[in-house]
Amino acid sequence: MVLRMLGSHTARTKPITRWGGVFVALLLAAGCSDDDTNDAGTDTAADPTASDDGATGDGDGDGDDIPPTVQAESTYDVTVTTETYGEGQRHLDWNGPTDGVRELLLDVYEPIDAPPGRPAVVMIHGGGFKGGTREDMNMVEFSQHFAQRGFVVVSIDYRVVSDRGTLPQAWEDVVAASGVTPEQQEQGYALYAAARDAKAAVRWFTANADTYQLNTDHVTAIGGSAGSYLAIVLGVTNPGDFRDELTVADDPTLDTTNLDAGSDVHTIIDHWGGVTHMEILELIDGMSRFDASDAPVSIVHGKADTTVPYVEAEKLRDAYIATGAPFAFHALGATGHGAWGATVDGQNLRDLAFDFVVAQQGLTVAP
Repeated sequence: MVLRMLGSHTARTKPITRWGGVFVALLLAAGCSDDDTNDAGTDTAADPTASDDGATGDGDGDGDDIPPTVQAESTYDVTVTTETYGEGQRHLDWNGPTDGVRELLLDVYEPIDAPPGRPAVVMIHGGGFKGGTREDMNMVEFSQHFAQRGFVVVSIDYRVVSDRGTLPQAWEDVVAASGVTPEQQEQGYALYAAARDAKAAVRWFTANADTYQLNTDHVTAIGGSAGSYLAIVLGVTNPGDFRDELTVADDPTLDTTNLDAGSDVHTIIDHWGGVTHMEILELIDGMSRFDASDAPVSIVHGKADTTVPYVEAEKLRDAYIATGAPFAFHALGATGHGAWGATVDGQNLRDLAFDFVVAQQGLTVAP
């Protein structure tokens, strides 16, 4: 089975890769921590077509949005609370007998005394869709960094291979026909429930916007590795993707996931992620998910990454070039996977992400 070229709605017939290779990469990712490579002073290059200014300010397009105000430096004390954002059905085997449900948890990082109309961030950990936790050190550091500057951050857990979440038949059929190993096949199945849960997390904080004084026209998804695959899903796929393929009869836990709430994301921060979800969706229905309305993305990826290959960053970049959606591209020369300690033009990755979000969303920054 082959993938077709992404980034255009016109017919595409040229095979470019075998998506099973991406699962090999993700399986390798599951065997290493998210901070395996922390090279300081890496060689970083930006693609000349990259854009650091595109969609700004008005998330709903009607011109009446007042951009939130955030702080340039660490300003607010932060409270952290754990909440349940839904449930996910589990199975003893893929789409076999059910095995109860998994309570889906997230940590809310809330800035004390920050003004209302706060922007929001969803943080998504890595782990090759086989493990990982919202308590990962890098997720905590990013969450604190943004919350201390006035964002409300939710850092989420989601179902992985061992949960064997409920699958749409079409997703199961595409993965089963791919010719990958049984272990890689399980990982391919797990991609669906993980994306379903990530979208449910966004719906949860949209439904609870008043409680946390959020401006839901200013939502950012940030991930690392597998978490960045999911962040890209949130900013690129259609509203019904990873929601409407199953009914409540297929998966009763859908009823716990605020199905009537929105799941819009307005900015993506991609650290060494990839586009496999969109490729599988396109294999199912023949439609590219990439278009000019996609959330602006900052792509950060090491050229020497042997876990999630650098070509994944190039595919995402090329899809954005084809549609004209805003993006920034940061190639980390001679850097491998999980380079959380890398710098880009002297900036650490937290500051790089902050500046991109501010520019793309037109936020007001208080000195």
